[in-house]
Amino acid sequence: MEAAVWVIILPLLTSFILGISKLYFKRTLTPLVIGSAIIYLFLLLIVINHSDPPKVYSVGGWGRLGIYLMVDPFSALFLFIIALLLLPVLIFSLKYIKIHKHIYFIFIYLLTAGISGMVLTADLFNLYVFLEVSSLSSIALSVLKNTDKGIEGTFKYIVTSTIGSFFILLATILTYDVTGTLNMAEISLEFTEVPFKLRSALMAFFVFGYSIKIGLIPLHAWLPDAYEDSPIPYNVLSSGLVMKSAVYALIKVLYIIFGLDFLHESGMLHIGVLWGVMTFITAHLLAFQQSNLIRLLAYSSIAQISYITIGLFVGSEGGLIGGTFHILNHAIMKGTLFFVVAIFHYSLSAVDIKDIKGLGYKFPLLSFIFVVASLAIVGLPPFNGFISKWLIVEAALESGFVYAAFFILVGTFLSLTYYLKVIITLYTKNEKEILIDEPTLSLRLPTIFLGSLCLLFGIVPSLPLSLIHKVPNYLLNHEDYIRILLGG
Repeated sequence: MEAAVWVIILPLLTSFILGISKLYFKRTLTPLVIGSAIIYLFLLLIVINHSDPPKVYSVGGWGRLGIYLMVDPFSALFLFIIALLLLPVLIFSLKYIKIHKHIYFIFIYLLTAGISGMVLTADLFNLYVFLEVSSLSSIALSVLKNTDKGIEGTFKYIVTSTIGSFFILLATILTYDVTGTLNMAEISLEFTEVPFKLRSALMAFFVFGYSIKIGLIPLHAWLPDAYEDSPIPYNVLSSGLVMKSAVYALIKVLYIIFGLDFLHESGMLHIGVLWGVMTFITAHLLAFQQSNLIRLLAYSSIAQISYITIGLFVGSEGGLIGGTFHILNHAIMKGTLFFVVAIFHYSLSAVDIKDIKGLGYKFPLLSFIFVVASLAIVGLPPFNGFISKWLIVEAALESGFVYAAFFILVGTFLSLTYYLKVIITLYTKNEKEILIDEPTLSLRLPTIFLGSLCLLFGIVPSLPLSLIHKVPNYLLNHEDYIRILLGG
């Protein structure tokens, strides 16, 4: 069986084995969790290495209704992000998570399987199925702590996620009814005969459904509440992969099925850029008002997703490179910030900004890493966030979206204000004695690892860009993608 298939099967199998081990072999948790992750990383590296030119795998052999997996540079980028985040999150969680450990790791692996399936599948129905696997896993993880806030946030998540799923499923069913196929390449070819208004309506359903999953304003209300009382290490995967996988699915649908020409003709590119600008300005203003660090980071994630949206909707090679690079960078930067906040919570049992007063002197290295990740996510040199944000600004200017470039610079200033508020509090001396639990090495190492990447990918951006530069080839020229998927 091909490695790409095992990338989906292994995390599903691990979830099943973890379920059995909970009943019979409770002491096997750590070796199972870490051992499976190491094997999974090797599989990811094998698949990523065969992503250019893209490779197609047929599973099931049911013709037009068959399951097709395709590994291309865009999907390889997401597999690379999984490779960077999964093992650090698992190592961190083994120490951090105190209750329902087996259940937590079962759903972490189910979530991994869902996201892996989303980025590898080449047909609409399985894209929807894997999206729901990741959504249901996220819901289970959000309510794991079983607190009133967690239940309230999860309820909002369920309601809004269901609405998004309904529109995505409706669009998928209508697309199949019109074209008679679920294969993305075949749909794209059939769409040339579909009337403009019908295609526009189908596109609107897809965009609305996926935008709820992404959390674009005003479809964002579920996100801060869902984050606030979720296990913080899970938030690393949620911000780094769950939200981004919905962005991935939307971009794949728009660029492969509808095509760049139709996106221009329908005005979707202008709508996407404007929506992105309105979202990040609003999200930054809301983030500034937060007193809770988790909610602040949640609104910050909404803003950063908006920058990604702008890059991907600019409709140019530079925009796609900048947007996809920011997908990677945001996963690293926000993952670092969530890890540091999780350690603060582990040590203090509190995550309000006022509670971290003076911690800069108690945790000098971790606080320095928080500062590095904060400046990176604001978009200041020499960190990775500056490179990707600058690429998006350049692409916006070259494509005539001058207002977007201007407001991105405004957004940089807005984000600096609320991150500075946190940093100043961190280094303000506290007259009261702070009683803390010292973080273990298993908490510090994942944090240091991701934090170092903020600097490394800023100083040597050519490392990730060597993979990312290949992404536009198969999105802007979707005829090549279609030809490869159809075996031409």
